[in-house]
This record gives sequence, C-alpha cells and structure tokens, in this order.
Amino acid sequence: MGKVVAAIGLSHAPGAIGFPETAKPDVRQRTEEATRDLGKTLTAAKPDVIFAFLDDHFENFYRNHMPTIAIPVAEFNEGPADQWMEPLHIKEKTKFPGNPVVAEHLIHSLVSQGFDVSRTGPIEYGNNLLMPWVLMEADLPAHCAVVPIFINVFTPPLMKYSRAYALGEACRVAAESLPGDTRVAFMCTGGLSHWPPYWSPYQAGDPPEDDFLKLMKEYQTVGKAVLKKHPDLFVKFDDYEIEMAAKNEYPLNSKHPLVNAEWDLKFATKMAEGDAAWLKALTYEEVEEEAGHGGHEVLNWVALSGAMGGSKAKLLLYEPVIEWICGMTYLDYAVVEDAPATNGASTNGTSTNGVAH
Repeated sequence: MGKVVAAIGLSHAPGAIGFPETAKPDVRQRTEEATRDLGKTLTAAKPDVIFAFLDDHFENFYRNHMPTIAIPVAEFNEGPADQWMEPLHIKEKTKFPGNPVVAEHLIHSLVSQGFDVSRTGPIEYGNNLLMPWVLMEADLPAHCAVVPIFINVFTPPLMKYSRAYALGEACRVAAESLPGDTRVAFMCTGGLSHWPPYWSPYQAGDPPEDDFLKLMKEYQTVGKAVLKKHPDLFVKFDDYEIEMAAKNEYPLNSKHPLVNAEWDLKFATKMAEGDAAWLKALTYEEVEEEAGHGGHEVLNWVALSGAMGGSKAKLLLYEPVIEWICGMTYLDYAVVEDAPATNGASTNGTSTNGVAH
C-alpha cells in the first residue's frame, strides 16, 4: 500500500522570484529560508510521487471551460508557460515528470468516492509550481513525479470548503491504495490573503472600469488567443502588480489593502492546529471579504488538511509581504512513516510556532 511520507504548504507569490528585490532584505531572507526548509523536508522524504493541490492561473483553463477539479494524465508537464517566462525571470522550461498510471489511479479512486473529476492531457505550470520549486531547491529522486490536482479558485461558483476538505481525505485514500510501497508526499501552494491583478466581478466590477482589468477579463474568458494580440500581457501584469503594491490598492485608484495579516494568522493557526471544523465551516463570502478574490487559494490548503486527517503541523513562518501582495505562509507536517496512516496519527502533533513580522 502507498505510504504518505511528507506534507507541506506554502504561498506561491510570483513576486518572490519575479521581483524579489522589492521586499525588504530581511523579509526576503526569512521567506527564502522557510521555503528551503520545506525543500529539505521533501528531500528527506524521498517521495516517488507528489500529489500537489494547485490552482490554475489561466494557463490551461478559462471561463469558457473551467473544471472544478482537474487532474492531468501525462508523461510530462511543462513550465513555466510562455507568458510567465519573462515575468518570473526563468530562461528555460522544465519538464516535470508525471505518472500516468498514478494519475489514472487517482482519478478512478476519486470518482469511486463520489468526486466528478476532469481528466486532462499535459498541462503548463505557472507560478503555482515554479515559484516554490525554484526556491525550495529540493533534491528529489530522478523518477519523482508530480501529479497536480487543480482546484478552481478564480471562477465562481467554487466548491465549498467542506468539499475541499473531503477532497483531501479522498486523495489520502487514493494515496494509501497505491500498489507496493509507493512513497507519496502531499503539497499545496497558494494564498493566503491577496488581491492579485486578475479580474474579479465582485472586487473590480462587471464590466470593470480599469483598462488593464478589462484586458484581463478578456484573457480569462477567451484564453491564449488574447496573447497573440497582447504578447506582453503578463509583463504588464507584473508592472500593474508592482504599482498596486506601491499604492496598496486593488484595483488601482481604489483604496483597498492587499494583505489581511489578522485573518491570515487566524487561518494559518487553525491549519497548524488541525481545526477541521473551523476550516470546513469557511464560506465563500467570508474568504472573499477577508482574504480577497485571490484568497480562495486557501481551498488548496483546506484540501491539504483533509489529506492529513486534520493533524497538527508546524507553522514555520507567516510574513505579510505587501510588495508581493500576499500573506506568505509556510507549513510543515512532520510525518511518522511507520504510524497508522488512516486515522491522522501519521503526523507529529507539534504545536505552532508561527511568527508574524
């Protein structure tokens, strides 16, 4: 049977590698150290496969076809997508091994447990995987595959938070039913609170008045055809984001803070404490108001908690980074490999030691 050997969660703000110099040096040092620490956790775990709860930033899915849950079945998935190469300052694409057999197993297991999952072919990653991957510096086995589990977070209606938790539980069942001694690590990226320069009808209006967000709405709806007309769209995206950070506004010219540190710390603490009841009781309206339209990436985190059975974890760091318009968060589950895995006992119940700066 499969064995869960690690689980980590971290934020994936593109600014952390796209324009890291905008943050204060000590902030950058702390966040990069926390990211490398999580990389060490994965290195030590030596996983055969990583189940990664991610959200798509309109690299693969658009408003004209937006699955609630999607799992690629592919020998390889590549990243970053073309439009992210320059903004993330990444010169060469990386082919990330997939594992079609494991991906098919995961899809079949989830469907048998009552989850309607979209199967896709090869996908392109954006900052959702590339930013953490670059900074984690993990030394993983050459055969280690990443099987992404995409959750829709940007195009309402979204799944309920209780459903995301149940999805994580179901993914754990799938992981433990893999053949042999397959070593599985769980990972989530995203959030916490942030108001990224994507169009949101609830935050920016419909139709949006802001010229850039009008263009983003078109891209989010139509897809890559828009990039043929506006090949520098995501360079402008970074420029817009930097200006937002300087003014602490979304959309520009509206007075709206970009990070809610108080709510972030509450959420991060509840995650670290394994407060499943609180996580499952979250509502779309609360997250939208408290954490922004980008804050729904915490669906990925709630799924991770479900996968770990509501176990406790160690909060390595919380850092509100206005310059990257994101509450940067780093969580690590210390997994005990030989403990029973079905009742949540496979994690070390360490208390939180999160630090807010």
